[in-house]
Amino acid sequence: MKRLFLIVPLAMGLAACAPPIRVGPPAPIVTVGRPMPPSARPHPQLARPSAPRKSVEVYPYRPSPSAPDATTPKKTATKVEKPQTEPISEPATKRLTKTKAAASRSTPPRVRVAHAPPPPAPSLPPAVTTLLKQAEQQRQARDYVSTAALLERALGIQPQAPSIWNRLARVRVEQGRYAQAANLAKRSNALAGAGQQTLKRDNWAIIAAARKAAGDTAGAARALRNARGG
Repeated sequence: MKRLFLIVPLAMGLAACAPPIRVGPPAPIVTVGRPMPPSARPHPQLARPSAPRKSVEVYPYRPSPSAPDATTPKKTATKVEKPQTEPISEPATKRLTKTKAAASRSTPPRVRVAHAPPPPAPSLPPAVTTLLKQAEQQRQARDYVSTAALLERALGIQPQAPSIWNRLARVRVEQGRYAQAANLAKRSNALAGAGQQTLKRDNWAIIAAARKAAGDTAGAARALRNARGG
């Protein structure tokens, strides 16, 4: 009886572990290079029916008669526009005139000394005399920058010549640099000797013109009296 109880569970376990029984024909054996046997082919009823193929008609491309031909570019006429010149309006002309008038008022007038510069001393070197002649030519042409540069070169050669300081002071007055012109004229008077009264009077005339242009009326009057020998 005990053996029966042991055999029944054992038989049930073996039955559960056993593989399922195959239903149908055995699996075909396929060999490479050989055709599939008829038994291995799918059943005709299980095969998926293929949809019937429809015939497709192909027509050649014909461009539309109304469409433009892309291969032949069209000629487009280019029109050159003439630049339009706008006339200057009256307000713009008036503004331009006012601007020029304001610029002329802001620029101080050039002051010219009435006295002529005295001739250079004969004892000056020839190189200094040549520079003074060139400077006078540039001053007559109103090129005051070149004139001042030539006179400064002459002073580098002969710094104790009062006539060169006098000419440089005159150029500074014509440039509108009145304070520097007065100092240069004073320097010329300090270097001038007792026999150079003409040069001293010309220096006082330069100082008078510089002070008058700077607005120092009283100082200009005193310098003018010294220029007249008073």
